[in-house]
Amino acid sequence: MNLNSPFSKEVLHDPCMHLLPPGPPAPYVKPHMDNELLFIICQAGSQSFIYKTSLMDLSPDLSSRLGIATPLKPHYIVHGDDCGPRHFFLLDSKLHAVSFLKDGMDVLNLDTRCEHLDLQARRPVSPIDPFVMVIQVGRTTLALTETLQVYRKAFLVCPPGSISWVRCMTDHSNILDRKVELSGYVVVSDNSFVVCDTLTCSCFHFDLDSKKWHLVMPWAPWGKYLPRDMSRYRFLNGKCVFVDGFIYTCSGKGLAAYELVDEDHCVYLDIPIFLPLSWESENWKTERMCLDYAGKDVNSGAILFWVVQGLQIKHRDHHNTLWITAVEVETEKTPRKSMKPVGIRHVVSATRLIDQEETIDQKEVISTRCCALSF
Repeated sequence: MNLNSPFSKEVLHDPCMHLLPPGPPAPYVKPHMDNELLFIICQAGSQSFIYKTSLMDLSPDLSSRLGIATPLKPHYIVHGDDCGPRHFFLLDSKLHAVSFLKDGMDVLNLDTRCEHLDLQARRPVSPIDPFVMVIQVGRTTLALTETLQVYRKAFLVCPPGSISWVRCMTDHSNILDRKVELSGYVVVSDNSFVVCDTLTCSCFHFDLDSKKWHLVMPWAPWGKYLPRDMSRYRFLNGKCVFVDGFIYTCSGKGLAAYELVDEDHCVYLDIPIFLPLSWESENWKTERMCLDYAGKDVNSGAILFWVVQGLQIKHRDHHNTLWITAVEVETEKTPRKSMKPVGIRHVVSATRLIDQEETIDQKEVISTRCCALSF
């Protein structure tokens, strides 16, 4: 498949979210997208169905513009006895699934397909403050609750290899003491991340070294009015990506980029730069989209992302459609040495059908996430 040919109308159907890399990506890595494995996680009821695919999984009689492979079969099925969401994170080629409320952790080896349940993965969390988000920050795995309590995954001495969740003593003095409704997050360094609260349209920055939460302020240069009204922006959706000073997220039938400014020991967020996906413009739905970092073009330095969206086909029983596409974002250097996005271009797309199991025949996929592994 020619990754340099600009296709004008291929898109993908699936809210996806990449889990690699956990921190800011290394510069100028030439991506091999057609060799990249995608693990797509579909949540339906109390079960999570994990599908494996790549752009090379195509039938030989495909047209040059669109690839449609045979329906995907589940690579794994994670069963649950509750109806809450599961939180997935990727570490050392192992996909971990954490319940929002119950003890235990499913560990799936993506290389060997071995699976086991760590029943010793316990947490000192009350039922009224469950895990609402799990984040991989560098080599540290953190879980957040509705009151922005932070728990760190720690290994136990006995039994060997088992883990527990240990609460971090955090400083909340700079933010309000209240419950939040988190819509997304982004890792901005090996020791810090930002989350978004939809109830107040606010973002919060957490530093692992100081264990402090800080409110992310709207940015305005000297001489302009502060604070700037940011309530009309949705901010972060799902797992977002931080590249060259900008946060990228799915928003408004495309992508949005926010510059993150660190000045005078404070963190600021600039107004968004919108990058609409002009192809299939009526089919993109922010709440069902996800993206992940795919690399950089070694020649131009343009940033490449995977974007995935899922859509249930109402008139076709037992099938959901996944749209998988790669986009290229052109950038230019700013006075602050960050790389400002100035345009977006479609690179390549593929469509996948999910051949649903009987257990989810009558259930619409609630959410979809995606993680990619290169080989």
